[in-house]
Amino acid sequence: MLASLRQSRSYPLLLLIATGVTLGLAPPFAKIAIGSGVSPIAFAFWQNLVGGLLLLALAVMTGARPPLRHLRFYVISGLITLALPSLLIFLAVARVGAGLPSIAYAFPAMLTYAFALGLRMEKLIWTRAAGIGLGVVGILIILLPRTGPISDAHLPWMLLAMLAPVSLAAGNIYRTRYWPKDAPPLALAAGTLLGAAFWLLLGSLVLNGGLYLPSNTAPADWVLLAAGFFSCLSFIPYFELQRVAGPVYLSQIGYVMAATSLGIGHFVFGERYGLLVWSAVVVIIAGILLVNRRKI
Repeated sequence: MLASLRQSRSYPLLLLIATGVTLGLAPPFAKIAIGSGVSPIAFAFWQNLVGGLLLLALAVMTGARPPLRHLRFYVISGLITLALPSLLIFLAVARVGAGLPSIAYAFPAMLTYAFALGLRMEKLIWTRAAGIGLGVVGILIILLPRTGPISDAHLPWMLLAMLAPVSLAAGNIYRTRYWPKDAPPLALAAGTLLGAAFWLLLGSLVLNGGLYLPSNTAPADWVLLAAGFFSCLSFIPYFELQRVAGPVYLSQIGYVMAATSLGIGHFVFGERYGLLVWSAVVVIIAGILLVNRRKI
């Protein structure tokens, strides 16, 4: 059954949805943990460490142990794919809320496509460009109006979060260009999460002067475990998606992540966005559907 699914034209789309939904849970988890006293960098560290260790255990059990010779790939990929963008967005989550900062996840699609065109890794396909552009239009509908959902006080934090897409897009290109051919996706996923945890540990020691240590009595610690578990779940299809569909198609997970976080922010945390935001979500979904008209 799995073999037939992999041959299906809908296989990349299923991977896209699974990855985007599970990754979209990160900002809501961050909101809960940060509200309980965990710093954004500490949350990001434990999320990646727990997720990386779970993936490492799964990789070892399935014979996909991450080769140490690819240590450079793990460290660089972990920094620009996870550590830096996660920290930027979680800092914004602490000030703005769980939903709106996740909008930053939608921008890597356009940036990745632009980088790939410039490096001649992709050909210009108008339907794909129009679909990605439509997704960006949906994001701009939210950000640009001064009477929209972004207040003047929150705008600097949203702009900080908007630095994350540059790093995410660079990560998409880097992984494609330097993808180790002799390593399975599961091994690369485990190595990348642990590489991100390494950078976040250094950052926590330098910026926070120490490391947050979980205890049995802190409710936030269960959130850290849950975030790490879903991080593990998300990166199983994440690297498989990049393998079968390439960096530009992969970059669309940001649209799904943004919609997921917005939905959770609204229905779980009571964050109110109004018709403007939900109209933008519809535009974003239309962009994903347009891109998926292209045969992978």
